[in-house]
Amino acid sequence: DAEQEQLKLSQDAVDAARERADTCVEKADQLTDQIRMVKSNEDPDLSIEESSLIASQKTKERKDHIKEMEDALTEKLAREASARKVASKIDETRRKVDLQAKVAASARRNYDHSTSIADHLEEHALEEREAANLRQLARERATTVLLTSDEVLLSTEAQLAEAQKGAAEASEAARASREKADRLAREADNVQHLEPFQVEVEMATEIRDQALAIYESSKTSRDEASERAAEAKRVHESNCINLANLERDAMAELLQKQSQDQAELLAISSCENARALQDRAGEQRTKYIELNGIASDKSAALILATRYREKSKRVQPISEGLANLTLLHSCKFRNWAKSSKFPCYSVHAWTDVIDKAEGGKEEWTQFVEFNKRHFSRTIPPSSTKNNNPLLPWAMGCQFVSLNFTRNKYMLLNDGRFRVGGSTGYVLKPEYLCTNKPGVDIDDSLNCCNPKKITVRVLSGSCLPKSLDKKSSFSSYNPFVRVTLYDGSPATLLPSPSYNTHVVKGNGLNPVWLDKEAAIFSCLNPSVGMILFSVYDHSHETKTDLFIGASAIPVSCLREGYRCVSLYDSNNSRSGPMKFA
Repeated sequence: DAEQEQLKLSQDAVDAARERADTCVEKADQLTDQIRMVKSNEDPDLSIEESSLIASQKTKERKDHIKEMEDALTEKLAREASARKVASKIDETRRKVDLQAKVAASARRNYDHSTSIADHLEEHALEEREAANLRQLARERATTVLLTSDEVLLSTEAQLAEAQKGAAEASEAARASREKADRLAREADNVQHLEPFQVEVEMATEIRDQALAIYESSKTSRDEASERAAEAKRVHESNCINLANLERDAMAELLQKQSQDQAELLAISSCENARALQDRAGEQRTKYIELNGIASDKSAALILATRYREKSKRVQPISEGLANLTLLHSCKFRNWAKSSKFPCYSVHAWTDVIDKAEGGKEEWTQFVEFNKRHFSRTIPPSSTKNNNPLLPWAMGCQFVSLNFTRNKYMLLNDGRFRVGGSTGYVLKPEYLCTNKPGVDIDDSLNCCNPKKITVRVLSGSCLPKSLDKKSSFSSYNPFVRVTLYDGSPATLLPSPSYNTHVVKGNGLNPVWLDKEAAIFSCLNPSVGMILFSVYDHSHETKTDLFIGASAIPVSCLREGYRCVSLYDSNNSRSGPMKFA
């Protein structure tokens, strides 16, 4: 803000110095004009000595103003140097702003990356939360299975103990039965009557078989109980491993959740920093745009001041003898108020007269009023292009320059000065010369009552072939084009024209006798012109070749049957055009 205020102060100082310099230049110009008038001794009441004294005083004042102008320019250059220093500081600030913008962009990228990581972590956390729920359910089921397996294990161990006890009892019973059988066998050997003992033996054998069956059944039950105990042990160990894994996953999920919370906090902090940097970058960008505009204005003002100083150094005093010999003096146009104060021998040169004509009624009136007391000269916009000469003529321009090219505007120029015998001088209309105050431009042009012109083309005679025609033996098909060029601010649009029908194969004495006549309304008859152009229409190439033409001022038209002499593009009636 301080640099901007300093730059504004420098700008104000430069503007003030420029205004002082312009004021001094205007005063010096006025004093130069006064010195020239005094030296020319236009006032008969002053003697030569008094004129010389006044001229010396004016010269001294002019030197003082020139010195003041140089001081103002020196101050202006110093202020501009200060402004350039401030502009360099502004550039440094701009570089810092660009650096901050890069930092903000980097922070923005980090924020986007953190946001994407946070989104990914959030999705992963949701997946892990679902997996944790599944693991919790599996852990509960594993705990239930573990408790059930413990009960089964205890029951199996109890059954195993009972089976072992039954097996021990069966073994004891089998041993007792075997001993008893052995004892009975010994007794049977000593006993001669075996029948009672055989019955006992069979009974004991049956008892033994039953005991063996019970033993085998107890052994099978023991094996099955051992297998169930081993299976229950394996399930118990698996459940213990799953429980440890679930506890480890739960701890990892807790740590991941903590890291996710930290990442979210970091992302929020980065987002806030990025927004703050973005706001600051926007403010710096706005300041940069403003300072850049001010610097551009300063640079343009410096260039203009440098050019003015260089031109001022090249200005040389005009010799008094040369000034006395010169009739017209060229002056640069700045504004109408300043131009109206110039002496009557001042001349303005224009290249944009069409733009002035299109500027509206007020601009047209200013142009006319200036040309009533001064001189104007119009110059074509390029070496190959011409402007419509009727517009500067209608605005009172005394010198209308044209390029010598074959076009309709040269034909209008030839027709205008043919009225005075092609001497190059024609009087302006009265409304462009009178100095009656309060007269409206529309009243002077009589726009409220336009002149109606009706033209009917009857026939032609002795029409030569076009110079642009390649074959001299082919027939030609003439037709006539009638165009009105009206010098009025209300008719800047394309000029109205009328074409007759084409007469095929007759250039000696073509007859048109069109039923419809060409009807025109001319708002400015004192300047307006009618152009009669004859063309050869080619049906094969669909082109129109120029034969001849003649431009006649509207003020010179007469009612009745009239004969229009044709001229070639060089304003000549020699050769084939002599009797056209």
